[in-house]
Amino acid sequence: MIGLGGTIGTGLFMGSGIAIGYAGPAAIVSYMIAGLAALIVVFSLSEMAVAHPAAGSFGVYAEAYLNPWAGFMVRYTYWLAQVIAIGGEAVAAGAYMTYWFPGIPVWIWSIGFAGSLLYVNSRSVANFGTFEYWFALIKVVAIVCFIILGMAAIFGIGTAPVGL
Repeated sequence: MIGLGGTIGTGLFMGSGIAIGYAGPAAIVSYMIAGLAALIVVFSLSEMAVAHPAAGSFGVYAEAYLNPWAGFMVRYTYWLAQVIAIGGEAVAAGAYMTYWFPGIPVWIWSIGFAGSLLYVNSRSVANFGTFEYWFALIKVVAIVCFIILGMAAIFGIGTAPVGL
């Protein structure tokens, strides 16, 4: 559940609406292409993990198959991407909260969420695992509900005709 929740980011909830608004149904094709690209990367990583089992992340494979500088750069860019993503998620959470509480600025919510995340990360690993599990479950349940409600809207379940 933690791995699945880690792959579901704010881009799915916040960015999908913008992408679908611009591209319409073609957004499904672009998601399929991106999913295929991600699948190819995951298959490649799994092949390297079987051929070269080692502790560490994919920086180990860059270091083993290319050179130590490549391993360093892969690890550094991964760290940088995580720093930027976490900041973006804090701002996105603040933007969501201003929808319900418009009188409070986004930056206050963002600092609050960043502080909460810092607090959770400073506790024990078991507490973080429990926290991550439940929040991943919330994201998965939300996506399943969106799919069910979307299918109901497509097939006209629970809706009435509108118009003349």
